[in-house]
Order: sequence, then C-alpha cells, then structure tokens
Amino acid sequence: MVVLRCCWGPSNHQLMLDSQNQSSVLKDLNGKYNILKLNNEDVSSYNLNINFKKEMQQVSGFSGCNRFFGSYSQSENKLSFGQIGSTKMLCVDEKSNIEIVLLKAFQKANSIIFNGNGFSMFQNKKLLLIADKEETINKNISFEYSAFSRNLFQVIKVNSKSISVQKARKGNLTRITCTKEQWEKLLNSCKHVNFDNISNLKAPSEKRFFDGAAIAKLKVIVDGKTYETPSFDHGNPHPDIANLVKEILSLAQNIE
Repeated sequence: MVVLRCCWGPSNHQLMLDSQNQSSVLKDLNGKYNILKLNNEDVSSYNLNINFKKEMQQVSGFSGCNRFFGSYSQSENKLSFGQIGSTKMLCVDEKSNIEIVLLKAFQKANSIIFNGNGFSMFQNKKLLLIADKEETINKNISFEYSAFSRNLFQVIKVNSKSISVQKARKGNLTRITCTKEQWEKLLNSCKHVNFDNISNLKAPSEKRFFDGAAIAKLKVIVDGKTYETPSFDHGNPHPDIANLVKEILSLAQNIE
C-alpha cells in the first residue's frame, strides 16, 4: 500500500488577491511606477519605469535601453496593452535583453493585483513583474482644509514652506514655517490618494446636515490644478483621505 499525502494551500496569486480585496487599496493605475522585479528577478538597478495616463489610457516609460509608448486598458483586475512602440537606440546586450523581456511581459499581461505600494502584473496566475509607485517630494502641491459650523471656524493651509491657520471668520491667518520633516510626513500620508478621484468620495456620515458636525472640505492644488472633495462631517472623512486629513489637523494643533 502506498499512501500519498499532499498539503494544499492558496497560491501566492490568491494570497495577493485576497490581501488586495481586504484593504481599501484603489484598483486604479495613474502616475509613474518603478519596476522592481521582472520574472522574479531583481531589476531595480536598470531604472525601469512605467507611467500611466489614466485620462487618455496611454502608457509610456523606460525599458532599459529605449523609451516606450502605447495604450492600455484596465478595469478592476483586468489589464491589457495595445501595440507598444519604442525609440531605436542601440545598447549593450544586457540592457537589450532586459528590454526584450519587459516588452514581452506587456504583450502577455492580462491581469493585475494592487497593493499599498503599487501593483503586480500577471499572465493568468504567472507573475510577470512587480512595480512600486514612485514617491516624489512635490513642492508644487498645497493643501487646504476647512471646517465651518455655528461654533467652529477653521481654515488650514499647508505648503512646502508654511502652515497657516485661521480660527475666526474675520481673523487673520497665523503662519509658521513648515519643516522638511513635517512636509515629508504630510506627503507620505497622501502618496496613495488618487487626487483625480477625491471629487467622487461619498461622505461616510451626514451629521453636518442637522448641526451634528461641522461641514468640512479638503482641497489639494497640484501645479495650479485644484482637486476638491464634496463636503463631509468634520472628524469623519472618507477612509481614502483619512490619514491625510489627520496629518493636516495635527500640523495645525499647536498653532495659536
């Protein structure tokens, strides 16, 4: 008699998918990502990257030797690329080989799984690449949080140079310097916020409609373009912006 005993468990693909579905990670591609792994090999030294322009469904980036460009389509966990073109520079064999593997990965890709830092791309359940969202210290961004009620007036404005607070309707702004550490911490709190989507965030509660909470709003200004949330209850923002709002409020806490 021969007894076979097998241990079955969920695949890495399933574990990653479960982790994505159990979190509030946005299933959305937008912006620049650095490619860290390709076919399970560390390729971070090649500075490969991919940039998604959601509004135009266009993709571009650096593939190790040349710049590439093309189109893509993504819905939830489904992903596909259109024809990918590239520049025609000649490079050493090592970089050219990496480029060939990357461009083939785009052709094979049909699914994507998101995490807090970026995404993993698959052909069915076979892992093709792992990429992380590029973190930049953007000085052309500023934040404005406001909260109003019969008994509360608060406007907080933050940029890379200063933190300003106004606590009365006819009062003056009190301004202090925003330190590098404070600024980096604030940017870190919003690195996973999709600014294009904040105008669609539904408030989780409605106490403001019967004076149960102050009416709050958040504005983010990036390169002169303003992104604004609908109104929400002060103290109870949508989960997607909760960390950002918390950090803005903490910066203003000790300003008289």
